[in-house]
Amino acid sequence: MRLVGALTDTQGSCPHADTVRSAEALALVAATSAVVVASGLVSAPVASADTAALLASRWPSVPDGHALSLEDQITERLTQLGNALGDHLDLLSHDMFRLRVDARRRRAHLRIGGGDSEGLAVRLDGDIQFDDLNAHVCARLDLALRGHAVRLELPAFEMSPVSYRGDHGVELRVPLLVQRF
Repeated sequence: MRLVGALTDTQGSCPHADTVRSAEALALVAATSAVVVASGLVSAPVASADTAALLASRWPSVPDGHALSLEDQITERLTQLGNALGDHLDLLSHDMFRLRVDARRRRAHLRIGGGDSEGLAVRLDGDIQFDDLNAHVCARLDLALRGHAVRLELPAFEMSPVSYRGDHGVELRVPLLVQRF
């Protein structure tokens, strides 16, 4: 529960966070008031009106909230945390590591490498698409030596978690032959 609280209870992280909480509190107050009013209506004799219609006319319903759902709030917070981590790692590594996260589309962009084009430069740049358990990676390798640059498009591969006799690891699936129909 602390993890959910850490993702949703930060102040100022999401502009809609207070709206969700205030809508829940308003719904609770409205439900309590409706019970009090309904109990008063049941004890009082009503001529020919239905108690539900009478209650609806005297006590209007609470308007629907236009705030983000809890799932969307967590997704936005994870995107912010991932990008903040990427910014800090980029700053600490002097532009050798960059990470950009889009949790809503389940994508990430990763760049590792350094150097300058006049001497030696090596960069591994990749786009990652996540599904349930697997990560589909499209990567390229940029090499530069004394002003001559080469870009190698690596084959797309898939990464998935595996476990063998209690040891955990990552399985890389690299296609050797690709057939398209």
